[in-house]
Amino acid sequence: MTKKIPVKNLYLIAIISIGLIGLAVGSTYAMFTATAEISDPISLSSNLTYTSDIVETMDVTVAPGENEQVMLDITNSTDSTLNYAIWYIDDSGDCDFGTEFSVSSYSTSGSIASNNSFSAIVYIRNNGTSTVTVTLGVSSSIDTLVLADNMIILPSSGLPAPKNLVKRIEYLYTNATKTEVTNNSITYNYATSVNLMEDTAGNIRYYGPSPNNYIYFNCETYPSTNCEIWRIIGIVDGKVKLIRNESIGDYSWDTSASSVNSGWGINEWSQADLMKLLNPGYESNTDLNSSGTSITVNNSLYYNSGSGTCYNGQSNATTSCDFTSTGIKNDTTRNMISDSTYYLGGGTDAIIYSNDALTMERGTTVYSGSSDGITRTTSLTGKIGLMYPSDYGYATDFTKCSKNLYNYDSSTDSYACRSNDWLYNSADQWLLTPYSSNAYVAWLVNSTGKVDIFWVFGAFGVRPVLNLDSVLVIGSGIGTESDPYRISA
Repeated sequence: MTKKIPVKNLYLIAIISIGLIGLAVGSTYAMFTATAEISDPISLSSNLTYTSDIVETMDVTVAPGENEQVMLDITNSTDSTLNYAIWYIDDSGDCDFGTEFSVSSYSTSGSIASNNSFSAIVYIRNNGTSTVTVTLGVSSSIDTLVLADNMIILPSSGLPAPKNLVKRIEYLYTNATKTEVTNNSITYNYATSVNLMEDTAGNIRYYGPSPNNYIYFNCETYPSTNCEIWRIIGIVDGKVKLIRNESIGDYSWDTSASSVNSGWGINEWSQADLMKLLNPGYESNTDLNSSGTSITVNNSLYYNSGSGTCYNGQSNATTSCDFTSTGIKNDTTRNMISDSTYYLGGGTDAIIYSNDALTMERGTTVYSGSSDGITRTTSLTGKIGLMYPSDYGYATDFTKCSKNLYNYDSSTDSYACRSNDWLYNSADQWLLTPYSSNAYVAWLVNSTGKVDIFWVFGAFGVRPVLNLDSVLVIGSGIGTESDPYRISA
């Protein structure tokens, strides 16, 4: 919608074109200019001949989480120098704005000489969850300009980094200079200035020994009261993937009665004891302990910040466990956790590279024997899982590490793989992936840093992994250990 509002002494021609397209978040502004395509533009042109001033305005609709751009060509065809201002009205308060100019001497307010012109691109990003309508305007006068209180002059620089957490990380990666790095004959793009890289599935991941991927999560109140430190694995399948910085303790991936797989457990995550500890819906989960007594065990205790009995050994061995201070604290945090697909494809060979592991995890190879009567699945929708072998593999720095995952503990290069892998923590820690050649074996990272396999009844470190709701925004913080990202809840 365009409007003309009579004011005083305007001799400005404003031609405003808007391309109703969503720009890819994170492009540099030079890239915006070079690659933007205006599809079915709306054009507004004025050739003013009367003496009263005119303010040219246009309403721009921006969908939640999206970007729009407005092209302005401004020409002073009068015989006088004019004062001008480019402004906006945003009643929602949810939008970020930026402006880029064809002539560096111009900005969003100043003066324009007779018969001079310049072009500008106005960028609008909606950080909110609802569609907003923004009014853009161009005003000019021979005299001093007076704008209404709600007419805010646009910034004369590009858009700030997005507040949306997904788009912020995409922005950091896209805007950084890339370096090509080869691993297992595959070339990856590394954004070395921000320690981000893109894997073979198009996911953006943090890598190296100490990336700035710290975030406050599981807070008593947000953004920063009694929070835990978590780390951002990256943007995986379009969501922010987090892992707890510290283990919640050592627990069995699964175990079983001595009559099933000799008590060594079953490597099917959809029925695994650890899955039932981490996720909701298993509050009444019962089983037989090693003495054959019926007990309530692993019953969603971590998800509900409870205490009780947990598995930690062969033949349904148990231990007391207490997650009242380390479990998910409240519904505010629970509501941030996205339902996600966890891939359960397995493999038979631990001597693989990160790209091979990623393919394996998302494949359909599972144990097909009948020793325990359980049919294996290839995926599960849930709230909380564990990291994959590929998560651990891609977290190292391929400029320092050229080994396969089984040899991440190699001393040949002074342990370069594990020492440059921020997910290594000097302790045995479970991975999500089952071993497909056996009914009771799954993958883990052992204390030396190698990716290996072990019987699922083993009690090893558990670092919960989850995906955040994609609409969450950053209130403050820059991701460093001393200044983690703080979620605006």
